[in-house]
Amino acid sequence: MRTPIGLQNGILFIAEEGDSIRGSIRTMGNTSYFKNGKLRNNTFEFSGILNTGLMRLKYSAKGKITESKLDATVKTDYGVYSLAGMRIES
Repeated sequence: MRTPIGLQNGILFIAEEGDSIRGSIRTMGNTSYFKNGKLRNNTFEFSGILNTGLMRLKYSAKGKITESKLDATVKTDYGVYSLAGMRIES
Protein backbone atom coordinates (compact mmCIF):
# COMPACT_ATOMS: atom_id res chain seq x y z
CA MET A 1 0.00 0.00 0.00
CA ARG A 2 1.24 3.47 -0.83
CA THR A 3 1.02 5.64 2.32
CA PRO A 4 2.28 9.08 3.39
CA ILE A 5 5.25 7.34 5.05
CA GLY A 6 6.06 5.37 1.91
CA LEU A 7 5.35 1.96 0.45
CA GLN A 8 4.18 -0.53 3.09
CA ASN A 9 4.42 -4.24 2.26
CA GLY A 10 2.10 -6.79 3.80
CA ILE A 11 -0.08 -9.83 3.30
CA LEU A 12 -3.83 -9.70 2.74
CA PHE A 13 -5.57 -13.01 3.43
CA ILE A 14 -9.12 -13.38 2.05
CA ALA A 15 -11.36 -16.40 2.72
CA GLU A 16 -14.55 -16.77 0.69
CA GLU A 17 -17.78 -17.87 2.35
CA GLY A 18 -20.42 -17.69 -0.39
CA ASP A 19 -20.90 -14.00 -1.16
CA SER A 20 -19.10 -12.99 2.05
CA ILE A 21 -15.40 -12.72 2.83
CA ARG A 22 -13.37 -12.57 6.02
CA GLY A 23 -9.65 -12.38 6.52
CA SER A 24 -6.68 -10.53 7.87
CA ILE A 25 -4.05 -7.97 7.00
CA ARG A 26 -0.50 -8.57 8.21
CA THR A 27 1.75 -5.52 8.00
CA MET A 28 4.26 -3.62 10.14
CA GLY A 29 4.62 -6.67 12.40
CA ASN A 30 0.92 -6.76 13.33
CA THR A 31 -2.11 -8.74 12.17
CA SER A 32 -5.58 -7.18 12.00
CA TYR A 33 -8.74 -9.14 11.20
CA PHE A 34 -11.89 -8.23 9.28
CA LYS A 35 -15.22 -9.97 8.65
CA ASN A 36 -18.56 -9.30 6.97
CA GLY A 37 -16.90 -8.31 3.71
CA LYS A 38 -18.71 -8.71 0.41
CA LEU A 39 -17.64 -10.51 -2.77
CA ARG A 40 -19.43 -10.14 -6.12
CA ASN A 41 -17.86 -11.76 -9.17
CA ASN A 42 -14.28 -10.51 -8.86
CA THR A 43 -14.97 -7.30 -6.89
CA PHE A 44 -14.79 -7.08 -3.12
CA GLU A 45 -15.24 -4.70 -0.22
CA PHE A 46 -14.49 -4.93 3.48
CA SER A 47 -13.71 -2.70 6.44
CA GLY A 48 -12.04 -2.94 9.79
CA ILE A 49 -9.49 -1.46 12.13
CA LEU A 50 -5.81 -1.77 11.26
CA ASN A 51 -3.42 -2.07 14.18
CA THR A 52 -0.20 -0.33 13.12
CA GLY A 53 1.53 -0.83 16.46
CA LEU A 54 1.43 2.93 17.07
CA MET A 55 -2.29 3.50 16.52
CA ARG A 56 -5.54 1.86 15.44
CA LEU A 57 -6.73 3.07 12.04
CA LYS A 58 -10.32 2.59 10.78
CA TYR A 59 -10.47 1.78 7.07
CA SER A 60 -12.73 0.60 4.27
CA ALA A 61 -11.40 -1.14 1.17
CA LYS A 62 -12.94 -1.73 -2.26
CA GLY A 63 -11.21 -3.49 -5.09
CA LYS A 64 -11.02 -6.04 -7.85
CA ILE A 65 -9.15 -9.28 -8.42
CA THR A 66 -8.34 -9.98 -12.06
CA GLU A 67 -6.63 -13.32 -12.64
CA SER A 68 -3.68 -13.03 -10.24
CA LYS A 69 -3.69 -9.23 -9.77
CA LEU A 70 -5.36 -7.33 -6.91
CA ASP A 71 -6.09 -3.59 -7.13
CA ALA A 72 -7.97 -1.71 -4.43
CA THR A 73 -8.62 1.67 -2.87
CA VAL A 74 -8.41 2.04 0.91
CA LYS A 75 -10.19 4.96 2.59
CA THR A 76 -9.15 6.18 6.05
CA ASP A 77 -9.60 9.33 8.12
CA TYR A 78 -6.07 10.25 6.96
CA GLY A 79 -6.67 9.92 3.23
CA VAL A 80 -7.28 7.51 0.38
CA TYR A 81 -4.54 5.05 -0.60
CA SER A 82 -3.98 2.56 -3.39
CA LEU A 83 -3.38 -1.10 -2.65
CA ALA A 84 -1.90 -3.50 -5.21
CA GLY A 85 -0.72 -7.07 -5.03
CA MET A 86 -0.47 -10.51 -6.55
CA ARG A 87 -2.79 -13.41 -5.76
CA ILE A 88 -1.15 -16.41 -4.15
CA GLU A 89 -3.21 -19.59 -3.75
CA SER A 90 -2.87 -21.26 -0.37
